[in-house]
Amino acid sequence: MVRQLRSELVSIEQELRQQYARLQQVQQQLEQIDPQGANQWKAPGKAPASRSVENFIGLKLIHLVGIVVLVIGLSIGVKYAFDQNLISETTRILLAYAAGLVLGGLSFRLKEKYQGFSAILFSGAMATLYFTTYAAHVYYGFLSFGVVFAVMVLFTVFTAYQALRYNRREIALLGMVGAYAIPFLISRNAERADLFFAYMLLINSGVWFLSYRKGWNLVGQVAQLLTWLLFLGWASTRYRTEQAGVAFLYLTAFFLLFSLVNLGPRRQQQPMDRLVIYTQLANNLAAFWSALFVVSPALQVEKLAPVALVFSLVAAVQGFFFQKRFSQAPSLANTHYLLATGLLVMAIAWYFDGLQVTFIWLLLSVGLFLLGVTLKDKWWRLASLGLMALTLLKLLLLDSQRFTAGQKVAAYITLGLLLLVVSFFYQKFRQKWFEE
Repeated sequence: MVRQLRSELVSIEQELRQQYARLQQVQQQLEQIDPQGANQWKAPGKAPASRSVENFIGLKLIHLVGIVVLVIGLSIGVKYAFDQNLISETTRILLAYAAGLVLGGLSFRLKEKYQGFSAILFSGAMATLYFTTYAAHVYYGFLSFGVVFAVMVLFTVFTAYQALRYNRREIALLGMVGAYAIPFLISRNAERADLFFAYMLLINSGVWFLSYRKGWNLVGQVAQLLTWLLFLGWASTRYRTEQAGVAFLYLTAFFLLFSLVNLGPRRQQQPMDRLVIYTQLANNLAAFWSALFVVSPALQVEKLAPVALVFSLVAAVQGFFFQKRFSQAPSLANTHYLLATGLLVMAIAWYFDGLQVTFIWLLLSVGLFLLGVTLKDKWWRLASLGLMALTLLKLLLLDSQRFTAGQKVAAYITLGLLLLVVSFFYQKFRQKWFEE
């Protein structure tokens, strides 16, 4: 027994010596890596909240705000010099170009040690060069359209190239997307909408390339948001009827370009994010509301129905296309089918009146329900139920004071019978439908 205990103690002693030798080896490796801190190791801890906030402001936020403010200041300065006739036109343009080149030179000088800060400076430089070139043609007539277009193409290619080299989205967001917002902020030349939208379209082409090449979804989404806000702002406040051709040309171009940004070839090889679906839906709605202002600046109801009908067909075609091309994301097609249905409902409400709208909506809800039963698709059945609910709300809130007693009887009895029939179908097929 004693011998057995001694042998166990000897084996334990040998294991302890081996573990000690291993610890010494680890200690030597640590000393080779960091001789001073090898014996001063501390367990990692959370950074204080105040330090995290300071880190975000000092290293990420402040230089973004600074470059945006600087570029806006430069752009307003160019416009102010033009309005007050302080210096010659040539001097104004040369000074603005010089400011852009100085920012660009500083960005390349600091790139090796401060890449993030360098990227922000480069973004400001390109935004400055963009709006200065725009101003040289629109405000001063200093450069011809052909020269300006060629220079803009070079700027767009160069900015896209540098964004790829830096591999930073800030360049695309500030240097390209921010560049077309500034002329709109300082411009009063509504009659030059064609040039301004051509300028935006060119830069957005660069945005599409970067979104496709790098998968920078945020860049495309911010570009879409700003583009449609600027277009809607112009259409609702500065648009004139003689500009209809320009408006529809660029409306169509922006819609197609952002559809390509949102759902380009890369999307067929990736899972479909909900945000992408919502972004494309917003693209449709922005184009629709822009078209309403273009067709009828006063939003006269009789002129709005054809617009809603056309966009309903466009949404339905998209739904069919997405169903075939993006079969891995049925929500994309279903969302656009529902959009088409909603726009059709609006077109009916704008074109017809009174009891006609009620019965056409009820007829449409029957068609949607039968389509959902035939295709075994709950989306269409839900759309039918939603339209019935909308019809009931219309009867209660809008038609109660307008309809005659006979019209109320006809509407309520028809809707009531339809709801009971639909309820019967749900009772009969509940086991089958709710297992889908």
